[in-house]
Amino acid sequence: MSLLTITKIEIKKSLKSTLLLSIIMGLFVLMIAVIFDPDLFVDFEDLVANYPEAILDMVGGVLDMTTFAGFYTVEFLAMIWMWLGIYFVLKAGQDIPSTIENKTIDLILSKPVKRWEFILGRYLRFLFTILTVIISMGLITALLILILPNLKDQEINTAEFITALTWAFLLILSLTTTAFFFSTFLNRKNATGAAFGIFVVFFVIGTFYTSFQENIQDIKFLSIFFYYEPARIMVSHSYENVLRDMLILFGYTLVLTISSIMIFDRRDIPV
Repeated sequence: MSLLTITKIEIKKSLKSTLLLSIIMGLFVLMIAVIFDPDLFVDFEDLVANYPEAILDMVGGVLDMTTFAGFYTVEFLAMIWMWLGIYFVLKAGQDIPSTIENKTIDLILSKPVKRWEFILGRYLRFLFTILTVIISMGLITALLILILPNLKDQEINTAEFITALTWAFLLILSLTTTAFFFSTFLNRKNATGAAFGIFVVFFVIGTFYTSFQENIQDIKFLSIFFYYEPARIMVSHSYENVLRDMLILFGYTLVLTISSIMIFDRRDIPV
């Protein structure tokens, strides 16, 4: 049984949930697009001046609710850790422990399949699901811009939009990989707890580091959330350090993926 075969089987088993998640997120994007009304935010700058700094930090520190690009960034891209991240962290954290606890892995590993092929095939299923959902969101958003009357005067730069979605994909994949890493050597309860705990720590450090004492603010570099700021592109139209941050997220994901394979390959699992 090859890696390609395992990956196809895993993707096929998760196809229904992938489509369902894409539909749910599509409806959410539709809601965002329908309720957008730039006239509601004419005095938004005065309102923002009274916002707590913590709220501004959570959405990237730069807000523009008078354009659909800015509104979309605040309501969806900046909060994608909530709309998708938590879901994938919980799913990935329980993935391998579930196959061990329900004895499914006994049957799989008794066949002529290498452990690295099994673990990578399981992981690639998550990558496929995340990519499918993100692409679906991009296509639905582009379609809504064309057909909804309240968006007829709104424009989103295609290159910026694709870059921001790619950035969102890398963040969600990084969070998922973190949870998957813990699932390769912990039981279901401990893996889920560790993954969610790291998620919270990353979020607090990467988002609210400005609230810390100045001499410890460099701790922000340890959080993957620090390397994700879609408003930089979609609102400020700046690519400063964007490539650097995307490469760091990619590198982090790659290192954890390789580590997951190596740990699982050496794990003692009686068959």
